[in-house]
Amino acid sequence: MKRLRELLNHSGDNYIMPFFWLHGESHDILEEELDKIQACGIREVCLESRPHPDFMGPQWWSDLDFIIDQAKKRDMRVWVLDDDKFPTGHANGAYVTYLDKKKIYLAKRHMDLLGPQEDGAVLIENFLGDDGQLLAALVCPRPDGNKLDLTLENIMDVTESYRDGMIYFDIPEGFSRLVILYTTRKNGGREDYINLIDSESVKVLIDEVYERHYKRYKDEFGKSFAGFFSDEPELGNVPGYGFDELIGSKDRHLPWSQELFDLLQEEWKEDNYKNLVGLWYGLGQATGAIRKTYMDQVTYLVDRCFGGQIGQWCRDHHVEYIGHVIEDDNAHTRLGCSVGHYFRGQKGQDMAGVDLVHLQLIPGFKEKYHQWIASDRDGEFFHFGLAKLGASLARLDPKKKGRSLCEIFGSYGWAEGVGLMKWLTDHMLIRGINHFVPHAFSPLFPDRDCPPHFYGRGNNPQYTYFMQLMGHMNRMAHLLNGGYMDSGVGVLYHAEAEWSGGDYEPYQKILRLLAENQMDATVIPMDYLVDELVSFERGKFLINGLEYRALIIPYAQYIPDELINFVSQAYKWDIPLYVTGGHPQSTIKGMELGEDWYRQVQVFEGDFSKLSSGQIEVLSKEEDLRAGLYHQPDGQIYMFFNEHPFKDISTQVRLKAVKSRELYRYDSITNQLEKGNVRGDLLNLVLAPGQMAVYVCVEPLAEILQDISRGSHQGSRQDISQDIHQGIPQEISAYGLSSLVHLQGDWKISIQEAGLGYEFEELTYIKSQDIFPSINRMEGMTRFSGTIRYESHIPWTQSLCDYKGKRCFLELPGVSDGASVKINGLDVGSILSAPYHIEVTGLIKQGMNTITIDVVNTLTWRIHDGQSTHTQLKPTGMIKRPLIKVYQLTEEVK
Repeated sequence: MKRLRELLNHSGDNYIMPFFWLHGESHDILEEELDKIQACGIREVCLESRPHPDFMGPQWWSDLDFIIDQAKKRDMRVWVLDDDKFPTGHANGAYVTYLDKKKIYLAKRHMDLLGPQEDGAVLIENFLGDDGQLLAALVCPRPDGNKLDLTLENIMDVTESYRDGMIYFDIPEGFSRLVILYTTRKNGGREDYINLIDSESVKVLIDEVYERHYKRYKDEFGKSFAGFFSDEPELGNVPGYGFDELIGSKDRHLPWSQELFDLLQEEWKEDNYKNLVGLWYGLGQATGAIRKTYMDQVTYLVDRCFGGQIGQWCRDHHVEYIGHVIEDDNAHTRLGCSVGHYFRGQKGQDMAGVDLVHLQLIPGFKEKYHQWIASDRDGEFFHFGLAKLGASLARLDPKKKGRSLCEIFGSYGWAEGVGLMKWLTDHMLIRGINHFVPHAFSPLFPDRDCPPHFYGRGNNPQYTYFMQLMGHMNRMAHLLNGGYMDSGVGVLYHAEAEWSGGDYEPYQKILRLLAENQMDATVIPMDYLVDELVSFERGKFLINGLEYRALIIPYAQYIPDELINFVSQAYKWDIPLYVTGGHPQSTIKGMELGEDWYRQVQVFEGDFSKLSSGQIEVLSKEEDLRAGLYHQPDGQIYMFFNEHPFKDISTQVRLKAVKSRELYRYDSITNQLEKGNVRGDLLNLVLAPGQMAVYVCVEPLAEILQDISRGSHQGSRQDISQDIHQGIPQEISAYGLSSLVHLQGDWKISIQEAGLGYEFEELTYIKSQDIFPSINRMEGMTRFSGTIRYESHIPWTQSLCDYKGKRCFLELPGVSDGASVKINGLDVGSILSAPYHIEVTGLIKQGMNTITIDVVNTLTWRIHDGQSTHTQLKPTGMIKRPLIKVYQLTEEVK
């Protein structure tokens, strides 16, 4: 496998572009921070302009000049966040000048009426406020006084009677409601901000930020200047971060523009204003179709005016456009702080982006209710739905070239250790995310803005472990990029079902069922199931050249009318089609489904064998085991991840591709291979909580063995391992435990405060009968942050020195974060996360051996930052005695 050989020869591309906070620091400090970024093997940075004091001013250009010059010297690339404020759309304050280009809203006020009354009047001037522009005044019948619903029948347009703040009209008999529709630039969301659905408004951002950067750096565009990053642009029709801003919500201002008006006018003709009433009130059968039409046109315009326009500008200027929108708690289908439709909102970008910050995802919290910084839900969405948005769009859209991006780690607080970071990384990797924006490097310390900060001006005790995590992240991303994930089950995106106002099930419910049965899927919006983008072959349909063997439609009371045509065509090609939870009631426009639908579409009853590709078959029920299969042109990559926070997984897995190839386990932390413990096509899989295992299935690895013999694997432990195991060792699960040695001796404990210039100081001694303490619970240690060193001596007999056919591991069962080990002064390596063991084969000699174990905690103990208040902290240091396990290669493997 070409990419595997590149990794083993210590080459490969860059897939990491961390945020680099800028506050106007001296260039010496910026250079030092770039040194620390580069030391992590990272070759790109994304400049966070938000905290800079002089964005687009002289100091900004001076700092950016310096950083780009440094990037050229270091063979690095630079991305720029595209605004002075968060979220993207402030245009560096330009909308204060371009008043006619800033955000505008569609607003509604109402007045209940009781008639009949001839020559009635209503004062509406105060409804409109200082800047309101009247669109329509409509008298709508109320058929039921116990409900807010209105009716389309007999709506009276009395707009023409407006004079001097008054509406004059004959009030009809019975209850009715006067609905005043008007536009305003006030009392919505961020008022001095971009209008995402207005082309000219978006052009202000391009002119004020993008063009000015191009003017200064055009010779570096496409070279050291990689592109721009938009951060959480929003429709922003309401203030704040309400994630449930559904169309139909009461008394909300709504997104508006002349372009939107024109599209709705073309669609609705003379019913345009009447239908707008249905955006707030039920209008009977027509309600769902009205709301879908509005949301369709809004979200199409988000693409055309915003993402599409900026993305095309970037490509025309030889750079790329990346970023993400707000997906939180299912907001990706809604108004307010998001853009109404994830796939349309991201269509114009060159990678498919998602965001993982603020403790949204915590191991084990996979149910509906899960408290994080901004909400108390939706753990199920974050576990099963978030990553698949990005991975799915990267697969569907040719422009993305298979690239999906995650902004990750940010604002988890200083309590976020490298163990959790690795868990989050692996969670994303196994779901198809292959580019990362770690959040963040900051040259300011302490910086209250969204910690953790990875170097922290030398104060982060976990920085060296973070460096190794970045190596894992980059190597895994290199191994996966250029291939495609086996995601051959399609699950329909639920946007239209939600907009319609009926009952529905979000797509992540289906993804959860599949994931818990070790199957992956692609979330497919209706946009990609139309004739020009989809094609059919017997038993499958294809989008962007990739195959899907079935489509699952999450339960929806009303389905998009366009889906009927796809179902009809797919059925003719013998493609399995399923609904969950029962058949829909009708289409959104009210069309009955008909007999053909019930013949063509089955209700899914939980038979996952009908959906499986047969590539991976787990022989026991393992709900917390995630499985992924990547296809490269010259081999397959299997990934398995135990997502449970506490339980081990031990099972057997049948792998179809292994029958004709060889299987090797790849350790992306140490960049080493082992022979997979496989009999025929049956893999013995053993995973600790939070552990990921990666297997490559390739032709016999003669070339890789030659690479190893030429010295591509460096380091004393690896060399010893090669001597014993003759090239590539057998996976440890092929060995049986032959002896176990508890390290019962005395231990000296020393501490080193986090920060530059501190030395180790002796703390205490632990006698053989003593219990190891949690360090931060000790008297006087509650604010300690840094490294805890454990030193002892190991007596080793001659019989234990016979390593032939054996492997020896040091186990650290009482460690919960980063640790590193030395044996007799030799650096053995580091442990980032479970399993907390490290190979020491051949390193322990006959007689007395010195062992040193360094364990780090996090800065939350010193800083007590606000973000960390939502984190369940683990004991610090090493709270159980370590032990050594010696394994003997089993007879059947020999």
